[in-house]
Amino acid sequence: MRSRSARSQKVQPHTRSGELTSQSGIITGRLADWADALETTSSELLDAMDRAGIEPLIDTGASKDGEGHDRPTNPELRCIAMTEADVGRVSAELLEISPVTRE
Repeated sequence: MRSRSARSQKVQPHTRSGELTSQSGIITGRLADWADALETTSSELLDAMDRAGIEPLIDTGASKDGEGHDRPTNPELRCIAMTEADVGRVSAELLEISPVTRE
C-alpha cells in the first residue's frame, strides 16, 4: 500500500500554530500546541504521558523501524495524536489527580 499525501486524502495538514484538531475521538496537533492547550511545557507533557503509560497514536518525533534519519523533536514541528480518553488521563496526571475508586 502506498502512502498518499495529506492533500490527496483531503486531509488538511497542520499549517497554523495554536490549533488542535479533533475528529472521531482523536485529537492531533503540534506538541507545542498541546502544551499550550494543557497549560504546561512540552517536556512536562511528555513526562506526564510516560507516567500515565500513554503511547500517542501518532508521534512524528518517534523513529520508525529501519529509518536512517532523525525525526523532528522540536515542539514546533513535532506532532502527536491521542484519543480523547488519553487526553483526560494526561490532564489528570498533569494535575496529579488520582483516579476515583469506589470502595
